[in-house]
Amino acid sequence: MGEIGCNAAVKQNNIAAIRTVLYQTEFATKKEIAARCGLSLAACTALLAEMIDDGQVQELTFAAPNGGRPARRFALNPEYAHILCLYTDNNATDGAGIALRVCDLLGRTHTDKFCPLSDILPEDLTALVAQTVAADPLIRAVGIGISGVTDHSGRIEICSFRSLIGFNPKAALEAQLGLTVITENDMYFTSYGFYIRSRQTPPFSLSVLYWPSHKCAGAGTVVDGHIIVGSTKYAGELVSLPFPMSGLSVSESIARMLRGEDTASLMGTAAICTIALINPNVIYLTGTATHNICAQDIVDYCKQTIPEQHLPTFRIQADIHEEYMAGIFALARKAMPFPRL
Repeated sequence: MGEIGCNAAVKQNNIAAIRTVLYQTEFATKKEIAARCGLSLAACTALLAEMIDDGQVQELTFAAPNGGRPARRFALNPEYAHILCLYTDNNATDGAGIALRVCDLLGRTHTDKFCPLSDILPEDLTALVAQTVAADPLIRAVGIGISGVTDHSGRIEICSFRSLIGFNPKAALEAQLGLTVITENDMYFTSYGFYIRSRQTPPFSLSVLYWPSHKCAGAGTVVDGHIIVGSTKYAGELVSLPFPMSGLSVSESIARMLRGEDTASLMGTAAICTIALINPNVIYLTGTATHNICAQDIVDYCKQTIPEQHLPTFRIQADIHEEYMAGIFALARKAMPFPRL
C-alpha cells in the first residue's frame, strides 16, 4: 500500500473510532472524543466537520458553561441509516416463522414483528427482506440469523427449516438489493449479544449453551470480544457430543432430557466439556429446557470432575430473543460500509 492509500486507511480507522465513541454515548465534546480516540484536537475537528457535512454526525447546542468558554457537543445521527435484523425461528411455543426488527444506528426499534410461517422457503426470506427494505429506504445493512449452520460464504448447510438448506441469502440479497448482508447461525449472534449486554468489564469470556425443548442444542463462545466459530464454522454443535448416558444414542439422550429426565447430567456434561476446553468466566444456560433445572444442579454435577476454583459463574435465562437481536444488530452495524470521506 502506498503512502496515499495508507493515509486513507488511517483516516477511515479514525472515523470509525469516532463513530464507536458516539455509539456509546448520547453526546460528547470534541475534546472528549479526541481523548477517547487518541487523536489530536485539530484532527478530530477536521474529521467531525466532514462527518457533519455527510450527515453522520449532528452538532448540538453548546454545553452549559462552567466558568469557561462553552464547548460544542456532538452526537451520532441515528437516522443516517437503519439496520434490518431478522432470524428464522422454529419455536414450538409460539409457532415457526421469522422474527424481524428494524433499528436506527443507536439500536432504537422502529419496527418489531413476528411473521408466522410453517415452513420458510428461500423466496419467503428474500421477499420479506425486499418488502421491508422497500418500505424503509434508510436500511443499509441486513443481519440474518439461521437456526442451523452456515459456511464462510453465508450458504446454509444445516437448518431446522429444510427448504433453506443449500440457499445463500447473503449472496442472493446482496445481488438483488445492493445492501450489505451478513448471515450467521443463531448461537454466533446470540453469544455476541450476551457478551455486549453483559455487565462484566472486558476482557472476559462467556459461553452460551442453548437447550430448547423441541430441537437440537447449540452453543456459542465469545473470548475477549471474539466469537469462536472454528475452522469450518461447526463449533458449538452440542448435538455431536458423545454424551455418556447408559449406552443411549445422542438423539435418545436428548429425547430423555426433553421429557425432563437426566437434564442435569446432559447439560452438566456439556458444561464440563466447555469448561475443560475453554474455561470461560461465565456460562449461560438458555432455552426452554432450562425450566427443569437450577444453577446449583449444574454446579454440583460439574464439581464431580472440575475443581471448584475453576468453575465459572452459571446463569440461567430461558429466553434469548433480546440477546439474539442485539447480536445481529451490533454485528450488522459493524459490517455496514460508510462513504469514504
